[in-house]
Amino acid sequence: MTQLSFKLDSFEGPLDLLLMLIKKNKVSIYDIPIADILEQYLIVMQQMEELDLEMSSEFLVMAATLLQIKSKMLLPAEDDEEEEDPRTELVRRLVEYKRIKETIDFFREHENSDAALFFKLPDVIERPPAVIDYSALTTENLLQAYKMSFSKLERKLPPPKRSFSGIVGHEKVSVRERVKNIWKKLVDRGKVLFEDIFKGVKSKPEAVASFLAVLEMIKMNKIAVEETDTKGEYSVIKITEDDAFNFEGVED
Repeated sequence: MTQLSFKLDSFEGPLDLLLMLIKKNKVSIYDIPIADILEQYLIVMQQMEELDLEMSSEFLVMAATLLQIKSKMLLPAEDDEEEEDPRTELVRRLVEYKRIKETIDFFREHENSDAALFFKLPDVIERPPAVIDYSALTTENLLQAYKMSFSKLERKLPPPKRSFSGIVGHEKVSVRERVKNIWKKLVDRGKVLFEDIFKGVKSKPEAVASFLAVLEMIKMNKIAVEETDTKGEYSVIKITEDDAFNFEGVED
């Protein structure tokens, strides 16, 4: 079994811990050695308890889930039946969580790089902000579109701010404030069109912050995004009955 070394208070939840264990053990997310991972998972939980670190009930639920999967895998398979791999649902959740986590990291990286750039204000003509239609975008194609746009934009951007003097920079948009804004709409209505979240967006940093806010809320199990109809429109739905929201838990 791989000897592990890591910061115990750095996990955002049980799925985050499992992804770290899978990475450290250099195993495939689609073929998890449950017995080994479970043993290491329980060791980490014990260490967290010994250090008096706060541990949510989600960690205990995941431990029980891993034990259940291990038990099912030890049972002899029926000769005539082709049973589903007990790990299937766990793998699906891990893949989805990993995708969201990587998307958030990507957008945060480029949001920070955008914040370091300064631009000279236009001298004569003030053009109205472009109207962007986000109605048909999913997480995947929005990320792809952002990558393509940013790649083209990078070649046209001015030098870093240290090369300028007497110029004006773009203010960084707060993800936490965007979460507050979206959550207020959902508390009032319960459901909003995905495109409505981007109404009034006037800059790329603001669009990025809005998208990050949606991903943060999905990660916190506060909302879900579903396809509204066959036209490719999507809706954001509040999936918890609790209207309370710990906004301080949103990384800004």
